Amino acid sequence: MIKKVLLVLLSGMVTVSGKPYNELNTSFKRSKSRVTVRKIERPTLANLDFAAYDKNPILAEVTEGKPRKKVSSVAVESITFDNTLFHIKDNMNETPLTAAEREEPLAWKPLIRKLWNAVKDDRLQQLGSKVASYKWSDPDVFIPYQEITTVYLHEENNQTELWVKVEFSEWVSFLKNIQDEDRDGLREIYGMLDVSSIHKDSLQKSINWIRNEYTNRTLNHEEMTDWITDLASYWYPTKNTDILDPAETRLWPVASTHKKVLRELRGQKFENPLAVVEGKPVSADKPIYNVYIVDTEKNIEKIADDPAAEKKRDALKCMDTLLSENYRKNSDRFKLEISQYGSHEEWYRKNSAFFDATSKWLASFPAEQMGLEGTDGWLFFRKSFEYMTGKNFSLQAPEKNPIPHLIDFNNYLKSQNVNLLFVAVPNKEEVYHDKISKSIPSPSVSIINPYSRKILEDIQNAGIEVIDLLPHFLEAREDDSASDENVYQFHDTHWTSRGIQIAADLIAGRIKEYTWYNGIGKKTYTVKDTSFEREGDIVSRLPEKNQSKYQDLKIKAQQIYNQDDSTLYKGNNSDAPVMLIGDSFTGVFESVDCKGAGVGAHIAQKTGIPVEIVTSWGGGPMVRKKAMRYREKNLPGKRLVIYMMVARDLFNYAQNWEKFPE
Repeated sequence: MIKKVLLVLLSGMVTVSGKPYNELNTSFKRSKSRVTVRKIERPTLANLDFAAYDKNPILAEVTEGKPRKKVSSVAVESITFDNTLFHIKDNMNETPLTAAEREEPLAWKPLIRKLWNAVKDDRLQQLGSKVASYKWSDPDVFIPYQEITTVYLHEENNQTELWVKVEFSEWVSFLKNIQDEDRDGLREIYGMLDVSSIHKDSLQKSINWIRNEYTNRTLNHEEMTDWITDLASYWYPTKNTDILDPAETRLWPVASTHKKVLRELRGQKFENPLAVVEGKPVSADKPIYNVYIVDTEKNIEKIADDPAAEKKRDALKCMDTLLSENYRKNSDRFKLEISQYGSHEEWYRKNSAFFDATSKWLASFPAEQMGLEGTDGWLFFRKSFEYMTGKNFSLQAPEKNPIPHLIDFNNYLKSQNVNLLFVAVPNKEEVYHDKISKSIPSPSVSIINPYSRKILEDIQNAGIEVIDLLPHFLEAREDDSASDENVYQFHDTHWTSRGIQIAADLIAGRIKEYTWYNGIGKKTYTVKDTSFEREGDIVSRLPEKNQSKYQDLKIKAQQIYNQDDSTLYKGNNSDAPVMLIGDSFTGVFESVDCKGAGVGAHIAQKTGIPVEIVTSWGGGPMVRKKAMRYREKNLPGKRLVIYMMVARDLFNYAQNWEKFPE
């Protein structure tokens, strides 16, 4: 079985020395293309970030927001955004930037994110927010009229100046005297940032970090893998991004790639890219691809066949068919809830005041705004509210209804003598509903939506055992005052280490009930306390002017180490008898930010059984094919597949459920 991605030099391709990347899609047009293919000669963090953020169709904002008030044409030199910029130019040739400085552009957004960790000063971010928050004639338009996209370092009289490129949204039509210099459909201007509000020591520290670390240090293979994983996970909530299986992208595109993408590439194929990221920012049937190719021989890793991957099926292996204590407790709990609160419809009506007030609160925000500010510093994700107020999840259209798709997957695993355990991770909004708004009354029943319970009951009645986390999370939430952690992060859609521990305890407890558990050799893992800083994936979904209010928070974690060699636990063991598959909840604390501290690592530590982890940043409904294609040869050695996904994707999942198998 092929185990690693080979990073190779593409023969016949010419890269202009000094540029962050070279676009290899010869048909690329920013406003129309469905694919970028970017070759990075020197994989510094700066070059990789610029390749990801520069003119990327995945990042184009889709909005109906347009100015309702007429804006008269303005003089170029007057566009200072309340004196945030000086020396405004509408042509790069009019700036003092040298030829060498122009070949070292830096992508503004990822740079600002990383600078906070380096210097702990947000005043550069505030300058960018002033530009993006300038609304001309209509403050009610949510999407920015313009944003800083690029920054250049310019040396002048032994001082470093920050020159920026500001791009206007495609629908900004009143700036008729400002040119679109690069003819990509967006007008732009250039100006020097007024950095007088930033302490000179802090500014110098930022510049030193940019020059010495960000633009100068070449990343190794592991660091590049971390970079692409972090990128896809950061974009996922609004762009529906995922990293395609490396085993299927050694020669890309493949026959199953969207036909419009194949036509655009005109027969071009690319060998062994670092990664292919698929995004679906508009709809499931309009994918956009980012292909990243690294041209550095020192980062080449050889492809090797793994002879251990070719296993013979163990004819004696049998799946566990006994009815577990967990299954019985779930069934009893579902029945008890109905007896306490009435039918699902009656139960729903009891919380009608909560639903009505929540709908009114949601209506106070622009429809395009995905990040919502609650009380006491809590942030929430708009898409979760559709699930929290939805009905009849089990009666959705076939492409939206999870039950038949889970049944198909369960039947497939049964044919391989593998057990399936399904885990729906509650939405943060269900657990911390009291932090949404003080204008919203408390629900009459703390479990807000009865149909979120019915879908789990229906899944289990279909023969798929579930781990029911919501009651345990609500109980833990009541004890927050006695803990130094909440169950969920303030600024993020994901859980904390405390939430991970609750889930891992329940899952590990169930694993120990399986009849095959005692027959598997155990390992000992050690636990070490640590911490890391995280911005939170909701912050960038807020209005630009509000983002600087929410800086990175210190997050506690517990990392799992292999006792034999004190190395950090990694969920890449193809021989592991347990496989955890799912969405970003399987990846946070595991493959981004603090590693080896995710739910999969803790299940392994609590059971003594290695757990293989397959994460789909593109969402839980998309992971089944990815996992099975990636590890199908190893299924004869598997005993259990744990399928974990956020609960909100059980209702009206935007990309639809893929048929399995196909």
